Amino acid sequence: MEQINREEITKTSKWARLVYMLIYAFIFNFSIPFLFGFALIQFVFFLLTGNVNEPLSRVCSWLLKFYNQIISYLLFQTDLPPFPFTDIDGESSSDEVVVDTEIEEEVPKEEKEETS
Repeated sequence: MEQINREEITKTSKWARLVYMLIYAFIFNFSIPFLFGFALIQFVFFLLTGNVNEPLSRVCSWLLKFYNQIISYLLFQTDLPPFPFTDIDGESSSDEVVVDTEIEEEVPKEEKEETS
C-alpha cells in the first residue's frame, strides 16, 4: 500500500478544485427543477402548435452543454472548470482562470545542495 504524501494533501490547487466542485454541484442541483419546467413548457408549445419553441430550444441546448461541462468536471473527465471559466463550447477563454496550478517556491542553489 502506498504511503500518503503530505505534500499532495496540502496543495492549494486540490482544495480550490474541491470548492469549485461543491459550487458547481450546488448549481447543478439547483437548476434541475428549471430543466423539468423547460421540458413542460416545450411540451405545451409542441401540443398547441405542433412545433417546438426555437428560443426555448436554444436555451435548452445551452443548458445541455453546461450540464455536460459540469458533469465532466465533477467526474474528473476534464481539468477545465465549466462556464464561465471556459467557453460554453468547451474552448478555453482568453481570460481563463487557471485552477490547477501550483506555484513552486524557488530555493537558492546552496540550500538545494545541502538537502541532497
